[in-house]
Amino acid sequence: MDIEILLFLQNIREALGPLFSRIAAYASDGITAVAIVIPFVTYWCLNKRRGQVMLAVLAGSLMLNQIIKLAAAVYRPWVRDARINPPSFARRSATGYSFPSTHTQIAATAYGDLAIENRTSHPGRAVIYFALIILAGVLRMFLGVHTPQDILVGMLSALLMIPVCSFVFEKISKHDEQEFVFAAVFVFAAAAAITFALTKNYPMDYVDGQLLVDPQEMIKDFMLSAGLSVSMIIGGIIEHRTIRFSTECTMQRKVIRVISGLAMIALIYLITKLSASFTPVLANALIRGMLMGFYAVLVHPFLFTKAEEKWNSVPEKE
Repeated sequence: MDIEILLFLQNIREALGPLFSRIAAYASDGITAVAIVIPFVTYWCLNKRRGQVMLAVLAGSLMLNQIIKLAAAVYRPWVRDARINPPSFARRSATGYSFPSTHTQIAATAYGDLAIENRTSHPGRAVIYFALIILAGVLRMFLGVHTPQDILVGMLSALLMIPVCSFVFEKISKHDEQEFVFAAVFVFAAAAAITFALTKNYPMDYVDGQLLVDPQEMIKDFMLSAGLSVSMIIGGIIEHRTIRFSTECTMQRKVIRVISGLAMIALIYLITKLSASFTPVLANALIRGMLMGFYAVLVHPFLFTKAEEKWNSVPEKE
């Protein structure tokens, strides 16, 4: 049934032509990219506590997504059925295992949180946010890179993380001492997940002498998400107890916070990725994730807080 749905969408895609497929691919990537940025903008500039929850949902959801992928080890639709023929540009970016959909899960973390937050006060906005989640999933199926079950589980996994993280952060906000308990539990869970990822037996199937999915690449993606998750949780606790930055500032400074923060995270990613050629690959991915996470929730707030304090101390010219 799932393959039949993809074949139906494939017929529509082929009838519409390659340009429409390109637009669908750009839209899919764009929806996901914005969903990644939203938690950082919220944390740095809009609502610190809400941003912390959104970042925790994003990080935890990514780690959950990767561990499910490793556990299930489900091949892409075109491997399962040769009739499925995604556009070449979509196939190149859809690497690794298929189940569940990472694009959809990322979209559901940010837009799902916004939809739940606005469901009573702004129901129209909530409908738009939920529509973006559905669109993200439909586009992945339209491109032929994911099945309906990939999409559904990706959505449900993300939507499950939202109330869980919201509940935990609500409890922590009332009892600060529980931060360390939560962090310890999370680190233990991450360590258990890493152990599972490193010791699991993976399928090693070849086609024309080429390995269908390299487990090392999948484990590398998981290690990156694990590093992000752990560093964001620990870094958030340290920030809360030491820096305590405020989101109250001018629009100009908010723009500077966002642009400089995203630029530095991208720079950290590129530098550490380049160093992967002469460092252990899996350790490099873990460290890369940790550096990006610590910078986002701890170092960047420290830097812009100090910079803004200095700017505020400079007397205005008369």
